[in-house]
Amino acid sequence: MARLIPTAACLLWLAATLLPASSLGQWVVETNSFRIKEPSNLAGEFDAAIGDFGVPLYGASLVGELVYLTANDKGCSVFDKHLTGKAGNLPVILLVDRGDCYFVEKAWNAENGGAKAVLVADYKDEKLLTMAAPEDRPEISKLKNDITIPTALITKEVGDKLKAALAKQEDPAVVVELDWKESMMHPDERVEWDFWTTSNDGCGVSCDRQTAFKKEFRDSAVELEKGGYTQFTPHFMVRRCSYASDSPECADNCLHHGRYCAVDSIGDAFTEQFKGWQVVEENKRQLCIFKQANEKSQPWLWWDYVAAFAEHCTMAANQFNADCAHQQLQALGLDASAVQQCMGDSTSDTEHPLLEADYVAQGDDGWGQGKILLLPTVVINTKQYRGRLDVPSVMRAVCAGFSEATEPAVCMSSNLNVNDCVEDASSCWSSEGVSACVDTFRGHVCQCPAGWRGDGTNCEDIDECAEGSSGCDQICVNEPGSFHCECKDGFTLFGGSRGVAGFCFPKDRCLEDNGGCEELCSSHNGEASCSCRAGLRVAVDGKACEDIDECAEHTAKCEGGCENKDPRQTGLEYTCTCEEGTMVDPGNQYNCVKSDAFLTRLGLSNIQTVTQNVGIPTIAGILVAAVLLATLAGYAVHKLRMRRVMQTEIQAIMRQYMPLENEDGGVASLLSPRGKTSGKISSVVQHGDEEC
Repeated sequence: MARLIPTAACLLWLAATLLPASSLGQWVVETNSFRIKEPSNLAGEFDAAIGDFGVPLYGASLVGELVYLTANDKGCSVFDKHLTGKAGNLPVILLVDRGDCYFVEKAWNAENGGAKAVLVADYKDEKLLTMAAPEDRPEISKLKNDITIPTALITKEVGDKLKAALAKQEDPAVVVELDWKESMMHPDERVEWDFWTTSNDGCGVSCDRQTAFKKEFRDSAVELEKGGYTQFTPHFMVRRCSYASDSPECADNCLHHGRYCAVDSIGDAFTEQFKGWQVVEENKRQLCIFKQANEKSQPWLWWDYVAAFAEHCTMAANQFNADCAHQQLQALGLDASAVQQCMGDSTSDTEHPLLEADYVAQGDDGWGQGKILLLPTVVINTKQYRGRLDVPSVMRAVCAGFSEATEPAVCMSSNLNVNDCVEDASSCWSSEGVSACVDTFRGHVCQCPAGWRGDGTNCEDIDECAEGSSGCDQICVNEPGSFHCECKDGFTLFGGSRGVAGFCFPKDRCLEDNGGCEELCSSHNGEASCSCRAGLRVAVDGKACEDIDECAEHTAKCEGGCENKDPRQTGLEYTCTCEEGTMVDPGNQYNCVKSDAFLTRLGLSNIQTVTQNVGIPTIAGILVAAVLLATLAGYAVHKLRMRRVMQTEIQAIMRQYMPLENEDGGVASLLSPRGKTSGKISSVVQHGDEEC
């Protein structure tokens, strides 16, 4: 015996009969592709209306064997046996007829019977409609929260063809495919989505589901918003008051003199403490919070607030009020005064811009998304989402909204996506572990990997070295799909790796065995250059030092004789000698001076007179003093010479590391403006003899 079903609760189109006629044309029925694959005489593609419950496999498809049981053709009874098909190796997609029970009951029984999807065949020829759960029967409506399989309505014409084919026992299985890959628009790499909801947590199952979703989806929403992958906007449904603006009905349920009223009722358990106007007030607060967060370029703060409000400010705890809301604002560091200023005076006889915008948007079909008739409603890339309000289901729909191969990592996780490149990548080029197959949320695409070019079915290596695109400093070595850089001898590669150029930095050749030099070493552009101190020259091998014979080469400045010296042994390049009766001038080591002239400088010009006046012992003492003075003068000359030698060596060393401002300044040219040197240079100057 058939049951009498409240028709206004079964189909959205029937519920919509309460709306003006102009509204009906703007209700959008979301569809997915339905294909008959076998038998071939029935093969074709048709539309199926996605149910407003169950879990559409957005971005994916499901191939299965169609099963229809005449004993339970409407699916209103529990299936005694587990549903199986003729082939036995494909998922079962159950076909049932419309009528006798609610759509949600048919889906519930089908899933419990083992079906992986359910198709409902209409019983009359008409346009496709959207199946929905009966909101006026909460004991039935709650079943939708536990249905995890896809549901769809097909036309009577298609249903009759399928039932006729299934009635032929001798025919093989009827194989069909439900395809949701194109059910969601995916124009670019960013998904724009809207969530029509309510702050009310006391309206029953629907409010409970929305409250739970806000808390559970928060982390995913924040991740997507922070990464710039999505652009989210919250909305709240409102209606105009049907009574006079000063009536008790408007006062209890509306703000701004009846302009904005709650559309969702408050359960009997909370009607004494709370009224509809408080729900609209909190809705307005949440719109202002989103506005403030969006202006700060932190739209995800809305999710932080609504999750906190849903957790702490409940009607059940008698905390659904402004004080609790302000506590959550302060905890999140939001400006409560700015939010209050945005909300304005709710008793004023004026429009509120944010509430007014939502009122207009819910009845506007300017974007082709259809009118908003249900709470909650999710709109993704202007397409109304159909299915369960839970994290995996909504996330799947959001991920289906990205253009191919631009999906964020969260969409490619194993709990949302099957890697098609593992399952089947035969259409794409591959070679030695490298493949052009790129897994996407809706399947896969063939794109040549980095370092290769082609159409994805054929790829060839890019020779970055030959094309000059590698950026290598010195040497480029091509590899399959990449390259690497190398350096010449004397250079070290810094920052380079496979496919990354880096740069070549010259080694300091002097650090290893002094560059092979006997004495001074300087490193330039990866090469060691040897030099020698004054009085020596670099030998033919470029490493050793050999003595310069200044006397033989006539480069000595001696006025008289010349005696060559090896600076490595004596610290001198050469010394000057004088003929008998002359001696080296203490004032100029290169010149000779006569002995009597030297004595004259000492005041001893008349040795005989001196002898007579002072005696032989005195003269002997004077001569000894003169010898000592000459010795001291020679030592002074030696020190002066050594000082010049050390200056030359220090300057040669310093030129390897820094320019010298004063080439003639000796040791002073190595000093800072304050006359300070490093400890190392100071040591060389003070202990030059030991260093030599």
